[in-house]
Amino acid sequence: MMMKMLACLLLAVCIAPTHAQEYRPTGSAPVATTYVFGIHPYSTPQDIYVHYAPIMRYLEGKIAGVRFEVEASRDYADYEAKLAARRFHFSLPNPAQTVASFDHGYRVIAKMTPDDDFRGLFIARAADAPATPQELAAKPLCFTSPSALAGTLQPLMWLHDQGVDIKGLQIRHVGSQFSSILNAWGGEYVACGSTSRFFRTWSRANPDKAKALKVLWRTPPLPHNAVVARDDVAPEVANRVARTLAGLDKDPEVDQSQFRIDQQHFELAGNDAYKPVTEFLRRYDRAIGLPASIKPPKGR
Repeated sequence: MMMKMLACLLLAVCIAPTHAQEYRPTGSAPVATTYVFGIHPYSTPQDIYVHYAPIMRYLEGKIAGVRFEVEASRDYADYEAKLAARRFHFSLPNPAQTVASFDHGYRVIAKMTPDDDFRGLFIARAADAPATPQELAAKPLCFTSPSALAGTLQPLMWLHDQGVDIKGLQIRHVGSQFSSILNAWGGEYVACGSTSRFFRTWSRANPDKAKALKVLWRTPPLPHNAVVARDDVAPEVANRVARTLAGLDKDPEVDQSQFRIDQQHFELAGNDAYKPVTEFLRRYDRAIGLPASIKPPKGR
């Protein structure tokens, strides 16, 4: 009896490895390469995730073997520090941050469109709206952040060109495009800076509040936000991303209504598209003084 049991055990030991090998996977699933896609902080991190997650999923659906992660930032300073540290593989900086990114190894592969959307606005409560730019002198004004191009720098440059002393203004930075609009609506400030695109999308979502506001003045446009790629991203991947984005708003299979801030319009572009921005920043630096984080590169 003992010999029979021993024989059965030996037989089980011999068979077990062969049996297990029959169910062992013959290959491993391909691992997707993950790319971090940083978005400049025009709004709260939660808003940015909601607005740009559909675009990341669209890219993943068109480009095999990749994943894209949206990365938001606390504020403009946080975002610009990450850009300088080369944290992002791809990013959507504003045009001023785009010019600064060239010194950190980024290049333009596409840009948002139309450029006519990239204008600064002055908005105020219609009932108390100033009639001339000179009426803003020494009055409380609000803007998004010191380095917001369309929301802050373009409006301030426009005021300077109208003869207003910028150093005499009472300026408060409130952090985001929508915060600036809400502060204008609240009436605490004589006027606030905004942009064509964000004021339009906010007005669509808040038609009753928008009736109380008035656009005072518009600045000339500059090239819209860029899509930049880090210099160690494979050229074929960067090119696929650029071409895919450029086709997004023309894709009949995409529900365009999901893009609530008109963020799906792109065209192919390169660094040369931002020469007008470099010229603007140099002129601003001479006239008013730029924040150090966005001074244009020397010699460009």
